[in-house]
Amino acid sequence: MRPQNVNLIMAQHIFLINIEAPEMRIAEVRDNKLFDLNIERSGRLLGDVFRGIVHDIVPGMDAAFVDIGLARNALMYAGDVMQPAGPLGTDRIKPIQDLMRVGDEVTVQVVRPPVGTKGARITGKISLSGRFVVMNLGTENVGVSKRITDEKERARLRRLADKLRPFDKGIIMRSEAFGASEIDLKNDINWLEQQMQMIVTRAKAKTAPAAVHRELGLMGRLVRDRLNDSVDQVFIDSREEYEVFLELAQKISPAFTDRIFFYEDKIPLFDRYNLNDDFANATKRHVPLAHGGTLVIDENEALCTIDVNTAHFTGKKRLADTVLTTNLDAAEEACRQLRLRDIGGIIVIDFIDMMRNRDRIKVLSTLEQIVNQDRTRTRIVQVSPSGLVELTRQREAVSLRHLRKKACPCCSGDGVVQSPTTISIEARRQLRSLALQKEVRQATITLFPEAACAMLGNDKRWIEDLEKSTGLQIALRADAAFHLEAIDIQSGQLAEIPAALKIGAQIAISPHAGLYPTRMPQYLLHQGILVELEDFSYDTKETKNIPRPAMIEITDCGQLFCRAKIMAFHER
Repeated sequence: MRPQNVNLIMAQHIFLINIEAPEMRIAEVRDNKLFDLNIERSGRLLGDVFRGIVHDIVPGMDAAFVDIGLARNALMYAGDVMQPAGPLGTDRIKPIQDLMRVGDEVTVQVVRPPVGTKGARITGKISLSGRFVVMNLGTENVGVSKRITDEKERARLRRLADKLRPFDKGIIMRSEAFGASEIDLKNDINWLEQQMQMIVTRAKAKTAPAAVHRELGLMGRLVRDRLNDSVDQVFIDSREEYEVFLELAQKISPAFTDRIFFYEDKIPLFDRYNLNDDFANATKRHVPLAHGGTLVIDENEALCTIDVNTAHFTGKKRLADTVLTTNLDAAEEACRQLRLRDIGGIIVIDFIDMMRNRDRIKVLSTLEQIVNQDRTRTRIVQVSPSGLVELTRQREAVSLRHLRKKACPCCSGDGVVQSPTTISIEARRQLRSLALQKEVRQATITLFPEAACAMLGNDKRWIEDLEKSTGLQIALRADAAFHLEAIDIQSGQLAEIPAALKIGAQIAISPHAGLYPTRMPQYLLHQGILVELEDFSYDTKETKNIPRPAMIEITDCGQLFCRAKIMAFHER
């Protein structure tokens, strides 16, 4: 058992691993602030290798669809197909129909996981990542990560790459290779070569479609890619996963095993470090900024837009200073939210317009510095004349929003529903069409209560005019359990009026009874019929604060609605 009296608050750079099956959360905390967040419930697919079978060739896209055993066929462009090198200067990509045929079996790797309605994107150019090196199959190129800027170190790593590179395999030195010894690099390359040979052997033995190789899981990638000298501590709140993590670290990064601890405090790990507010904000549309501004984040399938607003922040001096402060806050928080939400694809940030050129340069410079801290490949594409900043960020998995949420059953993900007035107009149109049938003279229509109120109209004339103009007898009913946009019409019959709603009846009303419509309540819903409350007045616009009638007496009742006077109110 490792000691548990480690002071988390003093650590400057830590990782917190929380396990709640089937979910694993890894939070990276820098200077007591949540810097990055990763969540995994199942394999992310990125980097996995499959044996697939070509399902369809699409010359118009210069691509093929390959069945790799997922719900949707994966997309493979001609440029991603392994092709033998031609004579110097003739490396032109051949058309897809010349490279493969339907029914061919191919070994491929996922370079973009499925998102929304899009299937995975795959390549035939297999690559594997080690701690220091990326190895590419079928090429002899060598390279050094652009993050390594020291020219002497770049030259040293390039010489070692040329020296240690296996035949017919390419080598790229990762940023973690900075300062690594030749022995460490050689061990990493040997391990990758073994893995590559294992993939080739397994692929030959598999019958498509089938998985050939799985990329390391979330904890494995943490050990391989992110444990370095800057990390002070790693805490894991599951004994079983702690043992697994420690074993991985002993194999891949043995120098860091003394920084790994099993957390067994009664206070939940994320609560101990006050991360739940940041975690909650990472799924919200509106995100507060440090000085009172806000970000409005709208994430779509291929595009994410981030709008910057000053909101309640008014500043202390000039407007230009207020705008600059808000935009600087937004640059930092926007990049942080991209990391926390794992948003990929095209991102557009709409900063507040800045009049001073030096302010624009300062905001853009700040944004570039923060973007460079992102482990996921992110680049600033352009800045439009109107101040829109376009970025691209590599998509590695489904975003936090798609992982934790599903489309709203009311609006199907649109974010809006049709207004009650719109529903009532459509309902009247349907009734007019129904009235054209000679044999139909009666109909019962049921709507959500808000739409039923709109059906009556402010002066009850809309539906009465409808009856007169069509000759149709109509019974109006409301059901709070209905979908907001639902319209149900039963032709040829009128629903019966409940016996409890006879004139003179006194009815006890629950203190939780709904009042409709929401903005200007004047109806109660009782046994499926709207009951208009006579002389009902209130002095608040919030329905929840409006006093509820405790006892009413029915004064009139018909097929469209009833009337009642209030005998008593519930006490607040």
